[in-house]
Amino acid sequence: MSAQNSNLTNLGEVQSVAESRKERIETSKMLEAVEKNYQPKGGGINNILLKTASLILIWFIMLTSLYILVAGHNAPGGGFIAGLMVSGGMVLMYLCFGRPFVANTRVNYRLFLPVGLSCALGTGLAGLFLGKPFLTHAFGHVPLPFFGDWELTSASVFDFGVFLVVIGTCLTIIMNIGENK
Repeated sequence: MSAQNSNLTNLGEVQSVAESRKERIETSKMLEAVEKNYQPKGGGINNILLKTASLILIWFIMLTSLYILVAGHNAPGGGFIAGLMVSGGMVLMYLCFGRPFVANTRVNYRLFLPVGLSCALGTGLAGLFLGKPFLTHAFGHVPLPFFGDWELTSASVFDFGVFLVVIGTCLTIIMNIGENK
């Protein structure tokens, strides 16, 4: 019995030494990776200042693009510029946070392209159904609380379609390039 107990004690000591050596090897590999400026496998830049600033900046980018989209039919701007701004903001988030960010987005940006094309084409076909030429412009006024009298135009729907097409196209191209690197 005492020989078996001593063998078990020796085996436990060997396992303990092996585990401590394994931990030291893993720690040394991590230190080597940090010294070589290792980028995490998930992607993204390992800079806390940039990540924090981008989380704040993305809200300003999105609000500005929304304003440009809404004011676009009466002033410079519109769906194309607003779509590029949203795409740029999403690319910023992708660069900062990498693939985990893309995997956790709840919006399927690949569906934006067909939905946007449907909006733009539907705007053009609406005139044909009313017996007027293709892409006939229509407008009306809608009173909204807090905003007052709001002009609602078919050009706004067309701009929204262009907005979705630009976002869908840009993000599909950028994310495919990012996946293939």
